Amino acid sequence: MSQPIILYDIPAQVPGKAFSGNMFKARYILAYKGLAFKSVWIEAPDIEERMKAIGAKPSGRKPDGSDFYTLPTIQDPSTGAIVSDSFSIAEYLDETYPSKPAVFPPGTTALISAFDSALMNTLGPVFPVMAVMATPKLYPRTEEYLRKKAEATLGTKWEDFSPVGPKRDEDWKNIKVAFGIIDGWYSKSDGKWFMGDTFSHADVLVAAWMKSFSVLFDEDQWEEMRSWNGGRWGSIVEEISRYSILD
Repeated sequence: MSQPIILYDIPAQVPGKAFSGNMFKARYILAYKGLAFKSVWIEAPDIEERMKAIGAKPSGRKPDGSDFYTLPTIQDPSTGAIVSDSFSIAEYLDETYPSKPAVFPPGTTALISAFDSALMNTLGPVFPVMAVMATPKLYPRTEEYLRKKAEATLGTKWEDFSPVGPKRDEDWKNIKVAFGIIDGWYSKSDGKWFMGDTFSHADVLVAAWMKSFSVLFDEDQWEEMRSWNGGRWGSIVEEISRYSILD
C-alpha cells in the first residue's frame, strides 16, 4: 500500500485548522481524486526553513533577490516529488495519476490558467476585508508575520485595510459586485460548472475561495455571501464539500 501524500499547510484556530483558499485548492484536488494524504502544519514564519529542509524549490524571488517559499507544498513518497504552488500541484497530480479523475480536461490548462488570473483580479476587493476578519483566528506568530508582510506589500497599516464604517460598507458593496461578475461567467455556461456539466480546476479555484470565506468571515457575513446570485456560492461549497478535504 502506497504512503499518503504529505500536504504542508498553515494552521489557524478554526475547526479542522485549514483556512486558506490556496490550501483548499490542493485539498479539494487530492480529495476529488481520492488520493490519501496527511497534513503537516507549519506556522507562516517557519515555512522557508522547513521547505529548505525538505528540498523544496523556491516559489519565486523576494524584492531583495533572495529565494521565496510558499505553501501549499506536497511531498509524494510514491515518486519522491516535492511540488509547490496549488496550480502546479494540480498539474502534477493530473499527470502522475491519470487513472484518477482529471481536473484539466484535454486542452484546457491554458484557459484555466487565464481563468485563475481573472478570478484573482476580480476577487481583489475581498482580500483586504478577509485579512482583517482572519486576524483573531490565526495563531499569534502567523498573525504577526502575515500582518507585517501585508503592510509592507500594500504600504498600508493593517487597521486601515478595511476599518468598520463607511470604508467597510463600500468594501462590502464592491465584494458583491465582484461576485456578480463571476456569476456572469458561470451564467454563460450551459451547466452547473464553469465548463457546463464538466467539473474542472476552474470550479476548484472558485470553491476553494468560497470555502475560505466561509471559514474566515463571520457567520452572518457568510450567510449573506452564500445567498448572492441565486445561492450559487453556497451550492458550490455544498457540492464540493462532499469530498473529505480534512485528513
